[in-house]
Amino acid sequence: MKKIILMIMVVTLALADIGKVAVVKGDAVVQRDKGEIKAYNSMGLLKRDSILTKQGRMQMHFNDNTVISLGRDSYFVIEEYLYVENSQQVAAKFKLEKGFIKTITGAIAKVMPELFTVKTSTTEITPHGTIWSVKVSDEDEVYKVLEGSISLAFNDGIERKIELKAGERAIIKKTEGVVKSFKKSKINVPNFINSQYEDSLEKDGALVRENQNGYSSPNDETDDAGSVDDGNNGHGDDESGRDNSNPGLN
Repeated sequence: MKKIILMIMVVTLALADIGKVAVVKGDAVVQRDKGEIKAYNSMGLLKRDSILTKQGRMQMHFNDNTVISLGRDSYFVIEEYLYVENSQQVAAKFKLEKGFIKTITGAIAKVMPELFTVKTSTTEITPHGTIWSVKVSDEDEVYKVLEGSISLAFNDGIERKIELKAGERAIIKKTEGVVKSFKKSKINVPNFINSQYEDSLEKDGALVRENQNGYSSPNDETDDAGSVDDGNNGHGDDESGRDNSNPGLN
């Protein structure tokens, strides 16, 4: 009997919604069970779903209150997700194949950040209670952190991690998924937040609750005007910018 109950619980968790599509604008689909479903507001999300935004944009709200926004022409995969409130049963593994995401992390990344990861073709990202974004193309990946910090571990077999803190940006240049260079720079956060890129930190966080009739988020895919490049390539040109534990890539 206990085994039967356990099996029922496992099946129930596997089929339960792990979150929902909060808002979607334009053409976007959810790939599930070898088929495609046109995305719509309040649509439930399942583990193993893949989301392709095409020319649309989407914001997803997961059960631990993580909010992930997708830009146009993005391909995002939910590889693993488990969240049982007030327990150690948590895990979140995502993958961004291409395009843009902005993430406001929820309970999993705040309480057990090592169990929340986002992969790209070159890195594995671990956020630490933060607001951050990454834009992935064939030629480069651009990371920006507005709040908290993220750790980047490179997928090249060499054990090393790069940390980006609030107000920092990193650009990875690559060829066929192989990292060729890495460069850190600074962001003028107040200007960054008030720019076209980001009207406010609160706006997108409240979008799920306040904007059920349409998508009014700012254009998250534009570059920030007002960033300051310190040109340190992960090394630091002066003592204030030097991070000896972060040698960067040559």
